[in-house]
Amino acid sequence: MSRRLRRALLPLSAAAALLVAANGTAGATGSAAQAIAAVNPAVAARLQPHEGLLSAPTSITTPLPADPAGALATAVSALSGGVGLPQDATAAIAAAGLAGEVAGRVANVLTAMAVCRQVTETHFAAVPTASLPLVLKTGGTLDPLAHADIRACAEPVWRRTVELQLVLDDLAAAQAASCAVPGTADLDLWPVLRLDGGTCDNNTYVHDYLLIVDVGGDDTYRNNAGGNLVDLNFSPAGSAVTGLRGTGPAKGCQRAIPGLTALDCVPAVGVLLDLAGQDTYGVRETPDHDTGCTTDPVVRRMMTAGAGFLGVSVLRDSGGTADTYTGKTGALGAGHVFGVGLLSDDGGNDTYTAVRNSQGFALVGGFGLLHDEAGADTYDYYVPAPINPAAPNQTEGAGGVRDDEGEGLCDRIPRFVQGTANVLPGTTGVLIDDAGADSYHGAFAGEFIGPIQNPSTRAGSLGFGNNQGLGVFLDRATGDDTYVVDGEPTVVGVPARGDDVTVQPGNDSTGSGLGEGLFIDQ
Repeated sequence: MSRRLRRALLPLSAAAALLVAANGTAGATGSAAQAIAAVNPAVAARLQPHEGLLSAPTSITTPLPADPAGALATAVSALSGGVGLPQDATAAIAAAGLAGEVAGRVANVLTAMAVCRQVTETHFAAVPTASLPLVLKTGGTLDPLAHADIRACAEPVWRRTVELQLVLDDLAAAQAASCAVPGTADLDLWPVLRLDGGTCDNNTYVHDYLLIVDVGGDDTYRNNAGGNLVDLNFSPAGSAVTGLRGTGPAKGCQRAIPGLTALDCVPAVGVLLDLAGQDTYGVRETPDHDTGCTTDPVVRRMMTAGAGFLGVSVLRDSGGTADTYTGKTGALGAGHVFGVGLLSDDGGNDTYTAVRNSQGFALVGGFGLLHDEAGADTYDYYVPAPINPAAPNQTEGAGGVRDDEGEGLCDRIPRFVQGTANVLPGTTGVLIDDAGADSYHGAFAGEFIGPIQNPSTRAGSLGFGNNQGLGVFLDRATGDDTYVVDGEPTVVGVPARGDDVTVQPGNDSTGSGLGEGLFIDQ
């Protein structure tokens, strides 16, 4: 779908917009929250604190700063200094010659991001290194109420990101013959901002940024892709500030606890807005840290593409084209340790795949959302093959990718994809697909690790909650969807997941360990 057509659709009713966007496949009317409330009011009540994140705003309410260029320079300075790489971007911003509304809207996004980054820094500094293993598993002694400020700062970041999109869409509509957007420019202020507005090149992004705005081109993201675990160690050659370990492509956290303690990545804030083109988010490569488990290509990093750890991450693709999203673990709309992770795609026949813990997944108090608004989409998982097929799980050569145990054990058990959550009552993972004839492939596991402190070691997919978590799956299209669910338990009186099926909470198919799941295909 072109930017001009998409922008023209916004004033239409939700039903009409979905009918057009789905290329002939109708979507349900009303909001996602209303659809869930009609089926299970109790689940809808648990989702209510996140309702502002479940759909994209259609109007602009945030005022512009009085001095847009000055506000942008101030926001860049605040974020760059906040991560320990201070710079003065005033001259570079002036030379770029951005239109006032563009500079102001980017400044608004960065200003909201700066609030979230400070919140994350404060919370992460309060976690003793020795407590990280327990925090990652159960939350340790962290108070969920004390971390509500993460969710509170997520909504302004989300709103202002979409407001920037709406402004750029309007500017692009005035110049339909060119991909470039009037009033924008190319601006690289690592590690804070990368704006690609003047050329619509097919870019490959290999360095991490807090905010990327790309207006067009078939782009490839081999970096954090909007994830908030940011690699500050490697900068582009010639940037105003140099990475802590020099220049070169970002590597990020391929290990969980060891990666965080070694500062392979730092929890900050991340936003990616891509307006057009057939884009690729995440690329499988020869294993690095996962060597010893498999020789298959893998996405090397954890928590990419709309993944928030103790902080906020937003990935918004508004191109309406066929995009490819590939993750490893804790990716593609995932929130971990009270973090908020959003992946929002407004259309196109998209493909999503990850090893586990992805695609609308939350862990330890987090909120994760994958929301696809239209298109015939494919949701799947992949399991890297073992080096030694006879090796037991969680031993060298067993296949899969390394887990969070120490330096990581080879874990080949697929689980927790497509609207799932694990550990703590406020943990909420949601997948919403509004329209299109979609294909889903998920997996259940009778035991994925153990023994651990939590009561249940079961895992599921497609609307499954474990250990008090809430997992919600909602497909709103009236077209024919297909489902393959490996290991789905047979429960007397409970239907298997499929087209035009609802599976309520309160049984082994949707939850375990006091967790709840809800599966809805309308």
